[in-house]
Amino acid sequence: MTLTRGRRSPDLTRVSRNPSLLAKRLIAGSGFMAASLGLGAALGGFYWLLAGVVAIPGAFTLLAAWRPFTAPCPACGALLGDGLLHLPDEPVMGADAVDLRCRACGAYVDCLGGGVREVPFNRCLDAPGYEVTFALEHFAAVRWGARCVACGDDATRALRLARFEVGVLSGFEATLDGAPDGAHVPYCAKHGDASDPAGRAVVVARSPGRVEVQLSLYAAYRAFLDANRALADVAVKAMREAE
Repeated sequence: MTLTRGRRSPDLTRVSRNPSLLAKRLIAGSGFMAASLGLGAALGGFYWLLAGVVAIPGAFTLLAAWRPFTAPCPACGALLGDGLLHLPDEPVMGADAVDLRCRACGAYVDCLGGGVREVPFNRCLDAPGYEVTFALEHFAAVRWGARCVACGDDATRALRLARFEVGVLSGFEATLDGAPDGAHVPYCAKHGDASDPAGRAVVVARSPGRVEVQLSLYAAYRAFLDANRALADVAVKAMREAE
């Protein structure tokens, strides 16, 4: 498969059961649980709290073992769902999984009825959740495009991000007084006036050495990712223009 640019991937892939993944997760999950119990029993007291923390990935990995499903990503062909350990905030591949992120290309997919498709471009989350991460030294070169990140219409203005060393850059301290020049977050005349990141449909958060961008509109996310794929923290960089 070849990852397309500017449009939804047309491919449909199928979910299949992977017995070896089931066995590996059972072994890994059981190992964490055994280590947790051993730690608590051997040291007691405060260490039971630490044992509880160790047990969390073990418990969720054991739960995920009963859904040992994988599928090729319809956008790039990488295998989805083959992760060994699972944490509470990580979705598990299955017939009803939605908004599952491909760690190879960054596309999000839905798994419905045993088939896997890239999510619709018009899907908009209640709060920003489609995410892509950049190394801090690359973020200055990021291009935002000329369409509103909230609805996809032509932008007429832009949000200037706050200049914090650490924290949310698209919050109250950001100002909607820029020109839609591609270097700032673009908005149409109807969007961007909210003062909180959820209302602005974008979260830009800086931590030491990293900047994470989250968007609510999938079309805006995909366009942003495609435009900055050479800078983003994803593996697939070879692109072809839409036909």
